[in-house]
Amino acid sequence: MPRGTGLDQLVMTSDSEYKPKLRHVEPTPVIVNGREAVGLRDPLQLTDGIVCVEEGMLPVLALLDGRHSVLDIQVMLMRMMGRLVMSDEIRGLLAGLDKACLLEGETAKAAYKRRVEEYRQSPYRRAAHAGTSYSADPAVLVPELESYFQGPAGPGLPQPGSDPRRPVGLIAPHIDIRAGGRCFARGYHALASGVPSDVYVIFGTGHMGVEGLFATTNLDFVTPLGRIETDRRFIEELGEALGHDPAEEEILHKSEHVIEFQVLFLQHVLQGRHPFVIVPVLCSLSHLYFGDGQAFKSQHETFERFCGAMRDVCSQGSRSVCFVASADLDHIGPRYGDSFIPGRHTVNTALERDRRLLSCLERVDLEGFIKEVAADNDSGRICGFSPITAMLRCMDANAGHVLDLDYARVDDKNSFVSFTSVIFY
Repeated sequence: MPRGTGLDQLVMTSDSEYKPKLRHVEPTPVIVNGREAVGLRDPLQLTDGIVCVEEGMLPVLALLDGRHSVLDIQVMLMRMMGRLVMSDEIRGLLAGLDKACLLEGETAKAAYKRRVEEYRQSPYRRAAHAGTSYSADPAVLVPELESYFQGPAGPGLPQPGSDPRRPVGLIAPHIDIRAGGRCFARGYHALASGVPSDVYVIFGTGHMGVEGLFATTNLDFVTPLGRIETDRRFIEELGEALGHDPAEEEILHKSEHVIEFQVLFLQHVLQGRHPFVIVPVLCSLSHLYFGDGQAFKSQHETFERFCGAMRDVCSQGSRSVCFVASADLDHIGPRYGDSFIPGRHTVNTALERDRRLLSCLERVDLEGFIKEVAADNDSGRICGFSPITAMLRCMDANAGHVLDLDYARVDDKNSFVSFTSVIFY
């Protein structure tokens, strides 16, 4: 039987051939006609709205990994649910998901291409989180940001130039600003107290995944505090060194918060003091890429090639460059897939593990950092592994200094995220 794609594939391939794969989606609980369901939202917004899946069909979603055929899914559902789910019912769900561009295939590819074209024609990258994670009103936002510096245990307002050193790197959180405000402030207080740089290369976790491991964008960033120029010449030089366009997946920047939050704080502490531009880079790496085997050789080579090109571009000309890693640490609790409710002991254990990681960072020990994460197969789900690893490989630093280590609970089941701020010279 010939193979098709998208909805055609649903019709043309047999139940034993078609192996559907769900794209990255954001689930949220919803009530439909008085019944519990799950709404699936596409972070890239290839189509508007959300798709609701009834509770009884939720097990299907877990099997949409590109490895199970419709027949496989039917058999596994029979074992899990103790009843026969007709293939037409499964195919109906798949058809709805495909129409909404939530399945990998030609439907999603075509929508993705349209969205990329629309994004690239935008005059700038709009603030996606103004009004939710922070105030959209500058008159409210500035005092809000200053409160993190001047609040309890805050570092106070920075005194520009009070430190004669020029920072070459900073790790700052990307958790919601209202949860990690003090940690942000401590990092940017140290950054702003030193000599400013001309270019800030911001590495951020690509939460939706980055197929090519790294993705830049050519669009300027706009926040309620104004517009910050993206250094397109820098990105062009980076592309020349790489031999391909590093902004091929730039639409991933559209709704990501990780770069946006750092831009906001850079604006707050540097605008009006020193002109600067940014180089936004989303990255998606795994500690598995750095093992001794051949399984992830190509990913490791891509990592080294990108970081080598980044170092080469940074060394050209007289511009000064500072790296920023937008990174959180542990993600622990039911919200992140754990079966237990974290208690104080869980938090203390996680923070102790974090301190071992931070010890590596203070020594600028990339190999030690990777080994520490890999030691327990990244059981803490270190969300900032990608930007921290990339920054350590690209920047030329002698030492790091830990400014803060904190955590925040994120739900009523004690799930929590830990985060840090570290300055490098």
